[in-house]
Amino acid sequence: QQKVYDLVVRRFLSTLAKDAVSETVNVVFDINGEKFKSEGYRLIEPNWRSIYIYFKERKKVLPELFEKEEIDVSGIVLKEDKTKPPARYTQGSLIAKMEQLGLGTKSTRHEIISKLYSRKYITLSPLAPTPTAFAVIDALGDCDVVKPRMTAKLEKEMDEISEGKRTLEDAVNDSREMLRKVMKSLEKDKLKIRDSIRDAEREQKKVGKCPVCGKDMVIRQSKKGKRFVGCTGYPECKNTYSLPQKGNIIFTDKTCGKCNAPVVRVKSPGKRAWELCLNSECSAKKPSKSKK
Repeated sequence: QQKVYDLVVRRFLSTLAKDAVSETVNVVFDINGEKFKSEGYRLIEPNWRSIYIYFKERKKVLPELFEKEEIDVSGIVLKEDKTKPPARYTQGSLIAKMEQLGLGTKSTRHEIISKLYSRKYITLSPLAPTPTAFAVIDALGDCDVVKPRMTAKLEKEMDEISEGKRTLEDAVNDSREMLRKVMKSLEKDKLKIRDSIRDAEREQKKVGKCPVCGKDMVIRQSKKGKRFVGCTGYPECKNTYSLPQKGNIIFTDKTCGKCNAPVVRVKSPGKRAWELCLNSECSAKKPSKSKK
């Protein structure tokens, strides 16, 4: 309890303290004609950080150095490494990026992400764009409708209306003119855009090959709204598999070693992803009977 109390008190008091002041330090060393670089930081005024001692700085601390200063080299280590891609967005970092770009409001940003998920533009675990999302962006190209600045401009005009700086009529006229230009641009390539998005949606629904006829198996929806996997060879091939009605279906390139049916991963919010052979009659799912 004492540790929790200390954490809460320090966190609260640090919010009342002044901002910390630090500087980024970039150093270039010359060792026998070879250039070495190092990047870190130097803390000038700790302020709130002297109170909230639990904060961990990712950058390394470098001492104060001067131009042409000679330093002792304790050793050199040759390390082989690979570049890593930037980390994927989390919902928190995505919301922060939306705020930075002026997209949405505090009350609507979560809703925007929910709509992207419900319309199959993103997956949530992990947060990543789907093939349909890539197809939309590729098909629309440099069109203003996919640029953050267009939405940010509309959001700003809504704020100006509420602040009395702009009339509703002016904002509506600006929006109409903006959308008119967008529609004119999209009209030229509407068939290409339609086909590109349609192909991506079809690709996104594929779960593997049908073990009966070899054609693609895709996710379908019944008249009652339940999802299942059916063969694209229907009606000649009537092979189908049931699917869990909840959770995100993640496609894999795997097939079951027992029955050759497609294997998918199922990810539910707050739970670990698990692999599922789509064939409910697969012998691998049936418990083995011990002989006496």
